[in-house]
Amino acid sequence: MRFILLFSLCFSSLFSYAQVKSTFLFKFGNLSDPRGISLSPTGEIYIADTGNNSVKKFSKSGQLVCEVTGYGWGELEFDQPYDVDASAGISIYVADYNNHRIQRFDKNLNYVATLQGGSDREKFFGFPKSVVFSKFGELFIIDDENLRCVKINKFNRVEKTFGGIEAGQGRLVNPIQIAIVNQNLIAVLDGNYILIYDYYGNFLNKFGAEHLKNPTGLFADSSIYVADGEDILIFSPEGKFVDKISIGERVYDIARRGPLLYCLTDKEVLVYKLMFSKDEED
Repeated sequence: MRFILLFSLCFSSLFSYAQVKSTFLFKFGNLSDPRGISLSPTGEIYIADTGNNSVKKFSKSGQLVCEVTGYGWGELEFDQPYDVDASAGISIYVADYNNHRIQRFDKNLNYVATLQGGSDREKFFGFPKSVVFSKFGELFIIDDENLRCVKINKFNRVEKTFGGIEAGQGRLVNPIQIAIVNQNLIAVLDGNYILIYDYYGNFLNKFGAEHLKNPTGLFADSSIYVADGEDILIFSPEGKFVDKISIGERVYDIARRGPLLYCLTDKEVLVYKLMFSKDEED
């Protein structure tokens, strides 16, 4: 399968439009209802293979390198891993949903530590649905039990909670996934909305409902990407809708690094190369 998609992409600095070609490169994976994908700084691909209670590491070419798999509550077991974050490179964080914990592994998926949730609503979390690591060494977690976000500092202590019942317009109703925009804004996919908070959890903006129908995945760099059915929608951090890419298969999560776009379906990963018109001119 090989085809070209045309769409417009907004440059984060100028918000001008440029046409880009998206070319299918290859696919890989033997997965069962996976829900999370993340890339390391060196391009390895980590997947929360939810249906198999597994976390898998693949090379940049899509070869399986190693995995941790098995149902249970031990150090090398999972009960519905919903999300994975590999942005730190040397530490891989897994949202182990039904075990109420964040599991930490090294880059080769050797067990390192556990951050365990608890029943104290003011201090901890339950049913972690998504996790992201910041450049400042802090974790942001979607606490699905209390419908809020939890910020964990580098000493594994709760520093802040936000998006909960007291948040007013910034209250979360159906949080799905969390991402960091430009290293200083927190984006949360909440039902058919994207909510934006500053790094300290203060609510800033809410948008997307007029475009989103059934979103499942979120990725952010200088723009915000949402997996919504068979489409990927792109927004600016300010909430401006940029464009839509039609994939042709249901996509549950997405990741991007450089020109490569990774689309996680219910059984495999589809990889595309993006080429902007500026690149062609160069």
